[in-house]
Amino acid sequence: MINTRFNIRYSYLIPFFLFLFAAGCAGDQAATKKRAEALQQLGTAMAAEGNLRGGLAKLLEAVRLDPDNAELNHQVAIVLRNLGEYKLSLKYFQRTLSLNPKFSEARNNLGTLYLLMGEWDRAIACFQEAVGDMLYTTPQFAYNNMGYAYFKKGDYDKAIKSYKRALSSSRSYTIAHSNLAQAYAAKGELEAAVAAYKQAILYFPKDPVAHLELGKLYLKMDKKKEAKEELDLTIWAAPMAIQANEARELLKGIDE
Repeated sequence: MINTRFNIRYSYLIPFFLFLFAAGCAGDQAATKKRAEALQQLGTAMAAEGNLRGGLAKLLEAVRLDPDNAELNHQVAIVLRNLGEYKLSLKYFQRTLSLNPKFSEARNNLGTLYLLMGEWDRAIACFQEAVGDMLYTTPQFAYNNMGYAYFKKGDYDKAIKSYKRALSSSRSYTIAHSNLAQAYAAKGELEAAVAAYKQAILYFPKDPVAHLELGKLYLKMDKKKEAKEELDLTIWAAPMAIQANEARELLKGIDE
């Protein structure tokens, strides 16, 4: 009887011990997760302030603690891309998408890495996958990026189509208006380019790039009065910007 009682009591002690052990592991995991989240927030903030290398160090430390976190791997990939470490960035983008194949924002950002690497077709494939996701909330970014890839390939018609689709998703997306204008200008459709630049300026009146490019386009069309107005507006929009300096030089040629 003694042995029986002992065996019964022992059989209860084992699960209780395992429960305590499991609870301890869960507590350790929660603490590790919390530490990774704190490092992620710090690293992201540092990178946003321009301290890319310092931010990267914190993010990599966070990844070591939470290696299967897709968003964390994605942030590492972006910082590496911005540092010009393209091969290593590619590794982290691929890791991100292996963890979450439906992460369309990461798919779009992978496409921007391919743009920087000059791999236009791979970039386009990424953007097409991103916009194919009905739950992707910012397809205008991927369509605009796709247009840029087609533009760099010299396929201006597809670039224009992509920019227009970006604008159908977000009418006030000024970059897409300016890019559309650039594509029209490359095709020699100058009036359409003027109209697109005017739309960009409508949504962002203090855009020095759009004012400068429109001014240069007017010069090309031999419309000096309109060109002067846009070059003056370039300086008004951003007096200290490089676009303003270029506008001043062009104005000298008009006034002579």
